[in-house]
Amino acid sequence: MSTEVMTTSLELMRSDLEEFIMNDNLDMVEEFPEEEITDIVLAIAEKLMINDVVEYPIMSCGGIWSYQVKVNNRIKGFVSVSDEVLGITGVSRTEYKPFYSDDEDGYFAGLCSLAQMINEAWYECNK
Repeated sequence: MSTEVMTTSLELMRSDLEEFIMNDNLDMVEEFPEEEITDIVLAIAEKLMINDVVEYPIMSCGGIWSYQVKVNNRIKGFVSVSDEVLGITGVSRTEYKPFYSDDEDGYFAGLCSLAQMINEAWYECNK
C-alpha cells in the first residue's frame, strides 16, 4: 500500500476519531483542542505504518510546553510522553501494540488505542 493511500485511509477516520476523543473525555483536552489531538494521533499513526518506533514532538499553549512522544509499536509496546522543559516522562504500556488494525474496525480501533495510550502517558507525565 502506498504512503498516499495509507494517509487517505487514516484521514477518512478523522471526524470519527475527533468524536471518540471528545466522548472518551481524554485528559489532554484540558490542554489541547480535540482537533489538535486528532492531528497528533493521525501523524503518529501514519509514521507507525512505516516504522515500529516513532518519535514525535508536540507543543502546547503557544509553545510554552514542549513534549516528546515516543511510540514503540511492537508486541508489549509502549507510548511515552516527556516534558522537555521539566525532564519528566510518563509511560503507558500494553500487552499488544499501541497502534494496530483489527478485522472488525480496521485502523479505527488502533487509532483509538493510540489516542488513549498517548493520553495516559501525557497524564502520567503531568500528574
